[in-house]
Amino acid sequence: MSYEFSNIGNRLSQGSGIGELMEDLGLALANGGTEMKMLGGGQPAQIPQVNQIWQSRLSEIAADPVPTRILLSTYDPPQGNPAFIEAIADLMRETFEWDIHKENIAVTSGGQTAFFYLFNLLAGEMPDGSRKKILFPLVPEYIGYAAQGLNPDIFTARKPLIEHTGPHQFKYHIDFEHLEITDEIAAICVSRPTNPTGNVLSDSELLQLSEIAKQHRIPLIIDNAYGAPFPGIIFTDAKPIWEEHIILTL
Repeated sequence: MSYEFSNIGNRLSQGSGIGELMEDLGLALANGGTEMKMLGGGQPAQIPQVNQIWQSRLSEIAADPVPTRILLSTYDPPQGNPAFIEAIADLMRETFEWDIHKENIAVTSGGQTAFFYLFNLLAGEMPDGSRKKILFPLVPEYIGYAAQGLNPDIFTARKPLIEHTGPHQFKYHIDFEHLEITDEIAAICVSRPTNPTGNVLSDSELLQLSEIAKQHRIPLIIDNAYGAPFPGIIFTDAKPIWEEHIILTL
């Protein structure tokens, strides 16, 4: 039996690049057996030493009824586990000297979920009937953003400047000269490193974007992806930044 979906239902049920990617990964693993080595698509690498740490910690939890009960049958607040949030705030203050506190941190079930919340919270049709958009200041960008909007046409992007760095090599940069922030821009969003190209915005580019966002009183969303401060799978100098107008996803 088939049912008629709402407009939002149709958008949620349509195909997406990230959905097809995850389906491919799942089917490959199911058909390939336990010896299949998943090396693409953001699949976590199987590092025996790390697996041993997880296994040891899970065994400790299972042997103690108190953390077992908490793990299996205790709800955390919507913001996330308070002790975990405090630990993250302490780490960021001690490591980077940021003026960050528990009120500045929220835990979601993953990056895709976080960006679904953020994009639809900030962009789309506004109460006064106007429409707001998320600005990508350079492309290409992460394919997983494409189907995140409940409302159509919530993204806008700008072409990059291309720097040829050697034979068959190039790097792309933000074209600040043509980066106009109009009233329709709800937020600026970048990934660092950019998935899948690996492009890393320089510290100066990020600071300039931050200043532009601050001047226009809009958020700068930085998708940390797999960069700094952790997991730190990044092979160039890149200093993480945070202020009250910055939303940094880890």
